[in-house]
Amino acid sequence: MAHKKILKVGLDSAAPFPMHSDYNSEKFEGFEVDLLKAITEQLGLEIQYEVSLWSTILEQLFKGELDLICSAVTVTPSRQHILEFSNPYLYFRLCAVINQQDTLNDLNDFKNKSIGVREATVAERYVMDQFPANNIVYAVTNKELYRKLQAGKIDILVDDSPIAGGFLQKNKKLKIGMFLPKTDSSYAVAMKKGDVKLKAQFNEVIALLKENGTYQSIYKKWFSDSQL
Repeated sequence: MAHKKILKVGLDSAAPFPMHSDYNSEKFEGFEVDLLKAITEQLGLEIQYEVSLWSTILEQLFKGELDLICSAVTVTPSRQHILEFSNPYLYFRLCAVINQQDTLNDLNDFKNKSIGVREATVAERYVMDQFPANNIVYAVTNKELYRKLQAGKIDILVDDSPIAGGFLQKNKKLKIGMFLPKTDSSYAVAMKKGDVKLKAQFNEVIALLKENGTYQSIYKKWFSDSQL
């Protein structure tokens, strides 16, 4: 019997739930877990997950230590220079999360506020561009970031809307204050530059899963009432 080709798939150690939970927790699950399972089953491929720090994961892929990353990777022009991306599998926006009692009407309300972001993310880039005068507070993990907001150590946190939605399901003391203008973004599967055959296969299967309804049922399961 021929062995199935094994794909080494990189995961962010600071799990961006509901995209995926912590790999080492009792229950490893999430939107990307279900989606990748459906894709690789179609292609007859096996998955071997490897957990990495977000700060090094893209470099590991670039060096060829991983075959792909399916872990809330936002497609950006600079990343497209060094990596291949599948067609997007989720569209979303950046949002500002605040405590329930606070309000945000527009970007002027960010004045003099301390803003929390995770390192090396698109949210960080956005905050640095839009609010260079603000006090920016960094966190390595999502958990740490949301904890800082709840403890009042920061006024606002900026994050991808799917991840914010996942945290807010479990945390009723926080809310999305606003979606940030002109931040339409998408997640896609990141692969090594030049891995065009695998990319074409993935794109074909993503299209098929959207045609046959599999994609929609996975989407509904994880984002039934979240706004992205």
